[in-house]
Amino acid sequence: MIKNIFKYLYHLNEMGKRGAIVLLFLSLILSTAVVYGVNSTNATNSSTNYGSSNTVGTNTATNADVIDKAYQCLRGQIGGKSSLSLQEAVFSALALGNEKKATDLIVNEKNSREECWPKAGCKIKDTAQVLLAYDRLNKNTADVEKWLLGKNGTASDLNWYLELDIQNHKPTECTIRYDNTDRKINVNNDMKLSSGAGSCLTLTTAGYWLKISSSCLDKTFEVTCNEDFISTLLYEKATGGTIYVSTETHSAASLGRTKEKVNAQCFKGGTNCDYEGSLWSALALHKTGHDVSSFVPYLTSAAEDNQRFLPSAFLYIMAGGEDEYSNLIQSQKEGKYWQQTGTPYSRYYDTSLAMLSLYGGGSAEIDNARNYLLGIQGKDGCWNSDNIRDTAFIVYSGWPRSGSSGSGGSGGNSTGGGANLCTSASAGYSCGTATACSDSGGSVLYDYECSGFAQFCCNVKIQEKLCSELNGHVCASGQTCNGNSAPSADGSCCLGTCSVATAQDSCTTIGNGFCRSACFADEEESKGYTCTESAQICCTASTATPITVGSSKWIWILILGILILLVIFAIIYRTKIQIWWHSRKGGTSVRPITRGGPGAFTPPFMRPTPRFGAPAFGRTAPRQPMQTQRPRGGDSEFEETMKKLRDMGK
Repeated sequence: MIKNIFKYLYHLNEMGKRGAIVLLFLSLILSTAVVYGVNSTNATNSSTNYGSSNTVGTNTATNADVIDKAYQCLRGQIGGKSSLSLQEAVFSALALGNEKKATDLIVNEKNSREECWPKAGCKIKDTAQVLLAYDRLNKNTADVEKWLLGKNGTASDLNWYLELDIQNHKPTECTIRYDNTDRKINVNNDMKLSSGAGSCLTLTTAGYWLKISSSCLDKTFEVTCNEDFISTLLYEKATGGTIYVSTETHSAASLGRTKEKVNAQCFKGGTNCDYEGSLWSALALHKTGHDVSSFVPYLTSAAEDNQRFLPSAFLYIMAGGEDEYSNLIQSQKEGKYWQQTGTPYSRYYDTSLAMLSLYGGGSAEIDNARNYLLGIQGKDGCWNSDNIRDTAFIVYSGWPRSGSSGSGGSGGNSTGGGANLCTSASAGYSCGTATACSDSGGSVLYDYECSGFAQFCCNVKIQEKLCSELNGHVCASGQTCNGNSAPSADGSCCLGTCSVATAQDSCTTIGNGFCRSACFADEEESKGYTCTESAQICCTASTATPITVGSSKWIWILILGILILLVIFAIIYRTKIQIWWHSRKGGTSVRPITRGGPGAFTPPFMRPTPRFGAPAFGRTAPRQPMQTQRPRGGDSEFEETMKKLRDMGK
């Protein structure tokens, strides 16, 4: 190969300067064409990726490929890290199942004395999330559940009231029994009460309810009336505010009996209730088959002060209800994602939490969130600059894969671990929320598995009502619901009125971009569009694709650039390289020579050999002048070549 290169250089020298310049010019044109072609291809691919993200959901093959890429990226990120945080390990286990590095870290982070996490200091939220991961992996969770239940306590910062409602609103007499003593009160036709009922039940100012003393929250109140009646408990924060109705309402016929008892609990890390810890603990215990209704009053009443944790997502999974569903739907930003004000996490985390709650409900909001996330997915398949926790949470809540098989198996599609798929167990079983199952007259079968966190196996066919049966409307695309929303068989059902959505910003509605605090690497700021929040800028797909280090095309461009530099080097130093090559090939040394003539330098091998002693007799042959041949190419080029040779000999 080297021999061929120097042959090329020899011919290049024969071409002269003009031919070398032409060759260099053609090389530059070739390199420019290759660079332009690669840029055009990358730009087209970038445009295709952004364009396809808008049609996710209609092209299932593309959707499956993109999600496969997300799962592969997550595994790659886990494998590339020397260690994981507990949060990364927990959410990776939820997404992938038996991922060895994640499960090993969870086991190593367990407290040595108790079934709680982390080992440096047990926390309620972390332990609850590990419980969810263990349940996902089909591990024995009894000891973890026991530890959490041991942290529950009474939520004392609530005001409780007893309400009585007489059917047909007839005046009647009622008896309330507690502490083995009967207290009689009268109920008027306007449902006002005549008096209180002892020291534990005092009449409120308005006269419609009986306030339960804080010292009597542990007592049971038995109620009987002379007419058909309903009894229930109400509650509010101790500082006042919204009055909430208990999820349990009891009714009885005339002279029948109902029982009411305050049951408001929370999870405490010390002496005070831990709100976020209570959210995750109640959710984990609900998932593992516990009745968590006693935690709902505290979580509901304190939700207003803790909106940064997106409590409606947790409460809708555990208790259902139109109010929580409506709150969750209406908190979606720009119809695309969730990001609570003051969130301690990110929009990726909050959006995942909302999708966890809505999965399987058929609402358009979760489809919009999926499309949004695929539109901002990184080129390698991950999200939020390859954030392991956020990527794992996104795929687990938006595109879950059943079973507990690890990364070395079938990619998470196998059921594994002894879990049974609900719909395969019996034709009469169905998947849905626990509330929907109960409303349909069924029972949750916790030994069977459904795809999606909020989905439970029900032993009956869940009969979800149509939106028309709820006297509502399914809002068209581009419309918003003015009022509450409810889940239905048709999707999100607006119980108010549908109206044309007001454009919140020109970036998302016109520019097809995303409002962010800073643009991603493959995006650029579009100053012609505005965002609702002044601190955000409009980011759209970049028209100039950045160089990807691992791209094979750019490697070829680099090689071509090096070759061009070598050609330029060869043009400049072609004579020296040729002389060096001939000297190396022939094994001779090269010394500078000059033309003969008076006063000219005579090479050593041309000088006469000196004689010693007396001169010889006879004639001496006359010295012939040295013959030289003028090289081809003219004197000017010859002189230039000789000058270079003299310089080399110095």
